[in-house]
Amino acid sequence: MAPGSSRRLKNVAELRMLTHPLRLRLFYALTAAEEATASRLAELVDESLSLVSYHLRELAAHGFIEEVPRRSGDRRERWWRKTHEGFSFAGSEFAGDPQARGVAVAAKRQLLAHQISRLERWIDEDHAWGEEWTDASLASESLLRLTAPELAELSAELTAVAQKWAERGRVGAEDRPDAPAREHVLMFMHAFPFQP
Repeated sequence: MAPGSSRRLKNVAELRMLTHPLRLRLFYALTAAEEATASRLAELVDESLSLVSYHLRELAAHGFIEEVPRRSGDRRERWWRKTHEGFSFAGSEFAGDPQARGVAVAAKRQLLAHQISRLERWIDEDHAWGEEWTDASLASESLLRLTAPELAELSAELTAVAQKWAERGRVGAEDRPDAPAREHVLMFMHAFPFQP
């Protein structure tokens, strides 16, 4: 997988994969673990090994994850990794078909529910992380007056900033894997028009 590589989802079958909460949790667990066995992933998502194994095979069949060849040689313990760093899709690509649009909406809702659950967990547990992490965390909301092209430009700039920091973290983790202060950080922002 190339650092920063993102998969553009363009069909309903791919989107359906994201509407299943466990598959999404497994995808995010692999994001954090980078490579893991089904048994380790079952521990991380607190589900049965047989259920996790089934959903890993489904994710692999749709090209979201793959076996790690160097670790899966003996076939007794299969190791998995993502095929892309992330994924994206545009709702407009599914607007012409009401059923496809429904799946796109369900996928967006599932992604948002996952993000909110992680934020709620942070709110409940932030004290356990200590003052340094609590003070470094971010909660921000801005009301902007933009045109659609300006919003597209803002989105591209923010994506580039996030990719820059993701690469910095990846390189830092490779250069100093034992550095104690490096943690996974979830950042999500939404920017969209609305009527006040």
